[in-house]
Amino acid sequence: MNRILFLITSVLLFLCAPMADTVCGQSKDTTRANVVKLAQGCILVLDEKIDITDSLSVEIIARIQNIIPRIQKLIPADSITIDLAMSSSEVLPMFGVGGRTTSDHSLSMYFDPKNPNFRVEFLVRSLVHECLHPTRLRMLHWQLTLLECMITEGLADHFMIELLKGDRPAWTSALTEEEIKQYLVKVKPVLRLKHELWNNKFTQNYFVPWMFGRKGDNPIPGWTGYTLGWRIVDNYLRAHPEVRTSDLVFTPAEVIASSTPELVDSK
Repeated sequence: MNRILFLITSVLLFLCAPMADTVCGQSKDTTRANVVKLAQGCILVLDEKIDITDSLSVEIIARIQNIIPRIQKLIPADSITIDLAMSSSEVLPMFGVGGRTTSDHSLSMYFDPKNPNFRVEFLVRSLVHECLHPTRLRMLHWQLTLLECMITEGLADHFMIELLKGDRPAWTSALTEEEIKQYLVKVKPVLRLKHELWNNKFTQNYFVPWMFGRKGDNPIPGWTGYTLGWRIVDNYLRAHPEVRTSDLVFTPAEVIASSTPELVDSK
């Protein structure tokens, strides 16, 4: 199986968009970059354009060094390569940060220090969200389905809140209560279809329309998949108050979905 997850691009980039062509493992040559060792085998690879002596870079590195052990106290996010680069094209303008997960051992983060909206806190929150993805990819018998995509996004957003507190991301409440019920029913016939590869068919027919929205005769509101993913995870947490989001990193999607009535087959 081609074990590829999500490209965070156009939503605060705590989010993910599909990657049709990704490179597993370390995403770039580190011979010309600065490498910072992090806890439990993780490494931070800084693009050569980043001046590690300036105050912003020093703060970013320190914040990443601080947050990784906190993440690892909750989930087994070990041996991850984090590539960090400056970019104005790979970030969401309203936040100045972005990122993508390329495999179960590698992710890339981007920031634009010239963006007036950029805050180091946005980069930290994005990293916390993103670290759940490569960790979950290591789950035994991981299977690519639309249900898995939605639940993984829901888990990542809930995990970010568990660790850093704060308000839930806006894209997790993009639908009304009635729309949530409506689209849970509507998506159910295609939710559990299994896909061997993250290819154009899966991206165009399932991932993009359901996660980011679709216009036309059969429209789907923007960020529907993220709102549904949040709700599915939230339903499970409410039904099991003794459980934290971090406890669910390796819990099968079907188990988590079992607390959402619209997704359970009636007997």
